[in-house]
Amino acid sequence: MAHQHPPRAGARSTAGGGERRAASGVFVTGLAGGGAGRVAPLRGELTLSFLNRLAARYHLGLRDLLAAVTETDGRQNVAGMLYPDSEIHLNAQARERVCALSRVPAAVLERALPAWTRAEPHAHYPGGPAGRLTRGEEAVAPWGPACPVCCAARTGRRVPARRYMTPGERACARHRYWLLFLPGTSGLPVPLGRCPEVVDAQRRHVQLLRHCPAGAQAFEVARAVTGSWWDQPWPNEEHLWPSRLEATRPAGADPVWWKVAARDLITYPETVVLARLLADRTMQEHTVTASRRHLPYRLGELPGLLAELADQLGRPWLTHHLATVTHGPLFTWAHSCVHTRVVAAPAAQKKTLWAVHSAHRPRPLSDLLPRAPAADGTPPAAKPARRLRGHSLQAEQAFQTGLAQAHAYHQQHGHLAVPKEDTPADYPLGQWLANTRARHTCMPAHQAAALTALYPWWNAPWSTLWQRTWHQARTHHQTHGPLKPARGFPTTSYSLGEWLYLQCTRYPALHPEQQRLLTQIGIDAAAAAAARPRRRNLKAGAEEALAHARSYAAEHGSLASVTSATVHDGFRLGQWLANQRNYQRTGHRPLPAGRAQALTAIDPWWCPPWHLTWQRHYYRAQGAAAGRRLQAENGFNTLDDSGAADWLWRQCATYDELGEEQRQLLSGIGITPQVARTARDHARTAPKRPAATPAADVEDKAGNAGRAAGPAALPGRRRTRRATEPTRPREPRSRLGHRPDLVPGFERALAHAHTYAVEHGHLAVPRAARHDGYPLGAWLFSQRNRAKDRARRGLPPSPHLTELAAIDSWWNPPWDLHWQRNYYRARDHIKAGRPFDPAARIPAPSTVLGTWITRACLRYHQLHPDQQRLLNAIGITAQTAGHWRPSPRPRPHAEALRHARTWAADHGHLCPPIKTVHDGFPLGKWLDSQRQLAKKRTSPSPTQQALATIDPWWNPPWPILWQRAYHHARTHPRHPAARHWLHNQRRGWPLLHPDQQHLLTAAGLIPA
Repeated sequence: MAHQHPPRAGARSTAGGGERRAASGVFVTGLAGGGAGRVAPLRGELTLSFLNRLAARYHLGLRDLLAAVTETDGRQNVAGMLYPDSEIHLNAQARERVCALSRVPAAVLERALPAWTRAEPHAHYPGGPAGRLTRGEEAVAPWGPACPVCCAARTGRRVPARRYMTPGERACARHRYWLLFLPGTSGLPVPLGRCPEVVDAQRRHVQLLRHCPAGAQAFEVARAVTGSWWDQPWPNEEHLWPSRLEATRPAGADPVWWKVAARDLITYPETVVLARLLADRTMQEHTVTASRRHLPYRLGELPGLLAELADQLGRPWLTHHLATVTHGPLFTWAHSCVHTRVVAAPAAQKKTLWAVHSAHRPRPLSDLLPRAPAADGTPPAAKPARRLRGHSLQAEQAFQTGLAQAHAYHQQHGHLAVPKEDTPADYPLGQWLANTRARHTCMPAHQAAALTALYPWWNAPWSTLWQRTWHQARTHHQTHGPLKPARGFPTTSYSLGEWLYLQCTRYPALHPEQQRLLTQIGIDAAAAAAARPRRRNLKAGAEEALAHARSYAAEHGSLASVTSATVHDGFRLGQWLANQRNYQRTGHRPLPAGRAQALTAIDPWWCPPWHLTWQRHYYRAQGAAAGRRLQAENGFNTLDDSGAADWLWRQCATYDELGEEQRQLLSGIGITPQVARTARDHARTAPKRPAATPAADVEDKAGNAGRAAGPAALPGRRRTRRATEPTRPREPRSRLGHRPDLVPGFERALAHAHTYAVEHGHLAVPRAARHDGYPLGAWLFSQRNRAKDRARRGLPPSPHLTELAAIDSWWNPPWDLHWQRNYYRARDHIKAGRPFDPAARIPAPSTVLGTWITRACLRYHQLHPDQQRLLNAIGITAQTAGHWRPSPRPRPHAEALRHARTWAADHGHLCPPIKTVHDGFPLGKWLDSQRQLAKKRTSPSPTQQALATIDPWWNPPWPILWQRAYHHARTHPRHPAARHWLHNQRRGWPLLHPDQQHLLTAAGLIPA
């Protein structure tokens, strides 16, 4: 039983002081006189168990022995609490005292006691012998009580002992004891006289570990499987476990408590049988073959595995019980077996077969066993709820949020086959489900059960697109009746009919569960064999496309704006119309007369003889000039659309080059030959701007700054044409430096900037930020770029940017905007009344704000003077920054170079294998990374120069494997592999590098 309030091992009391001093005297006398006998350790014994037997040999208590072993200046130097299941770690001085008291050499104790030199304790008192107590199966290592008969025969005394144990050592086959670990106690040996199957299982377990390399990993997987069965309600057909549980229960033990404590004992025979079955290579091959290369959805798809499992375990009913399992450690093993094709997989992939996720491992007994009552009969206090394995509190909250969103989506659509990019209700449900499917074999059982109860096919081993299309077919089947595969699915749409026929042609290769789903909508194997392809009704398809074209033209006024990527109400109108235009122009596939007439009726200029860009600009100018009188003598500057005005002026300039139909279209909006002539005369007589005057900022429709370039700046034919034409007059600028048509957009952005500054107190807006749906961050980013560009060209600031400076004087600082945002964060931190003292490291440097303050103080004298003034406003001055001293940086790779020198001194070179570990340092991997970095550098780094000093050929220009073979041949020239390698070098001598030839001849391996 565990102590409720155990005293500290190092505590001293007044009443027991005399006894401890006397005990110390006894030990000193025994050590000097050598009267005590030798106390030999048991193999694998806990250090504290050995000390307990040593104390019994001296007829003392364990605490008295610990006091003598760790006493320094009259004080006991032991950290931690002493429990029945504790372990102790001693430092070197304390270990010397134990060796002297037990009369056993330190080398013998180090071989026998696994924790003898495992960790040095952190003592409360400086200097002298010290010890540190730890406890718990997970904090120490799996252990159990030593067999009492074996211990008595080995030590000659009936003093209990504890040993570290592997799973195969839990049973003593000679004396028929199960060595049960119980947290809070020193263990419990359980007699196995009425359970001989446990002893037989232990013999088979030892054989498995001896003959199968993966036996230990297979046992861990099997233990997780039987543990999951143990936690579930036992079926009525299960009789072996209840009888075994009753046969091993100690007299007077609570049955409920014993069922929790004896889990590993009762399930041990089944665990060994299951481990032998899973480790069998033949069974792995049969599992892969039975799956037909399909990832399993449920264990029922692997009947051979379930039948063999039920036969080996002696439980025929287990096949039906496991057929519907879609989660758990056994399903994960089968899934990994098929996924990795474990028979032909490399060794690295085979490791995933035996991986047991933390969510599937059995919970430790310390989490499950109830607390024992106190000595006075007081009932134990309730244990605090512990976090379940396999997930955290944040992960559980995130799962519940995603589950609620999935429930809402399922209620609306009837399934969870959500596209990965879908975000219903602004929640990335598609991505969340995709991530959950990717780790469905590692999920906790309650999460997988919640999603399966919501939608059984949430983690189907096929694509979500297939599942969505199947739901579409099922809805059509329920609405319009049978699908009629033999008639080519006449009632479905063309795309759905094609998909259904494709499934019929692939029916034998589909997943068994996919076949079962298709059977639900009337497509079984016979119907799939009789299916006919879906015949496309070209006339119906053309009518559907024309209907979409009429709808689009009614909405937009024409078909000119339709591009090849246009999709209208789910129909790819752009691609269809592009095909019709191509057929009309090339004549390769003439259009039917009725279709061409229908398109002409929708838009007479749906396929003009000129480029579509001209037609689109025409419709834009037509809309801008509607209801207005065009003033050619002013360059059409009365139009609100400057782009349309520019286009009209260009048409006037090239009026004589236009076709007759284009002139007729222009006449419809008022561009007659006389108007065109007037526009050209006005451009020719209008005063020109001086060539040296810098161009003002002109923003186009995309928000990019444009420059008024002369004809010499234009490329190709455009340069030639514009050079002979008069320069178009410039429209008058507004007070803000904008064109009149851009003023409303600027004022709208300025209003958003003003509102944002009122809410946040600044305009240090991230680039991706949006304010009330407006991309304020991108707009401010472009304004900063324009301001910096004008400053680089020596131009004065734009007049309209003064309004932004009036809102926030630091809206465009000369330093990084990220620094400015952190400054405002610190200012808001101070205004909120939170603790702020940079000299005292408040906020702490480990926080985000504290990190920024640390960098600001360390780089204070390198900052811009205005940055320093801003920091002074929040209390960070030069004196404050002076309190921050940069921590000394360690020399890079100093430890690695030390290991490299030691290795080179021992072996004569620096070409170790990549897996080489030298005194705990991964020297091979580090040297490989240095070689990769050297390939990317134009000059060697200081570290690489130091390596070249140690070994000039540490990074040769030829493969490193050749260099390792060279060093092996140099040190072992008579080895068969070395002689074979040297023979190959002689044969390929002309192909070797000159330095390779020099190395071989200088070492005398090949004569010059």
